[in-house]
Amino acid sequence: MKKIALFFLLMVIAACSSESLSVKQATNLIETHTEKYPYFEKTNLQLGEQKYSVRKDSAELSVLRNLASQDLISLKTISSHKKLLSKDSVLVVNIGLTTKAADFVIDQKKNKAQVKTYLFTIQEDSDVQLELNSKTKATASAKLIKITTPFAGLSKDKNPNAAFITQKFILKYNKETGWYVAR
Repeated sequence: MKKIALFFLLMVIAACSSESLSVKQATNLIETHTEKYPYFEKTNLQLGEQKYSVRKDSAELSVLRNLASQDLISLKTISSHKKLLSKDSVLVVNIGLTTKAADFVIDQKKNKAQVKTYLFTIQEDSDVQLELNSKTKATASAKLIKITTPFAGLSKDKNPNAAFITQKFILKYNKETGWYVAR
């Protein structure tokens, strides 16, 4: 009985360390990779004192007011005056980031910040397409679902007609560590 149990144990260990790659293994590798290195789109947000035309920039002002109401940015009006010989007015505001925006900020400089606009996560029960190129290299295609952030209104959507993107991942095999996502 002990010999049979030992035999099955050795078979399980051999099966786990083999170079073969299944779709389920590829899906798990991609899920852990996207959790560790998230995929996102970004845009720049100008900070500090900014001038806006009330009519011309009404869409951007609306997005900024919405962000201020969610307490992601501080929006303080410095001055407002009417343009000479025009129906439009000039609004001078001071834009600043709050601590709630920290999860969406990628990089911050003195007068601008890069913020995440769309996040991409792997679709649950995703149909990962797996193509084995060789014994140690494979290409996997997965669908990543697009999730909007509060800052999405500041930029144009690069894929406005789709709620997901298809991303290719290169998988490689290493004898010591096994399969991993190369990029």
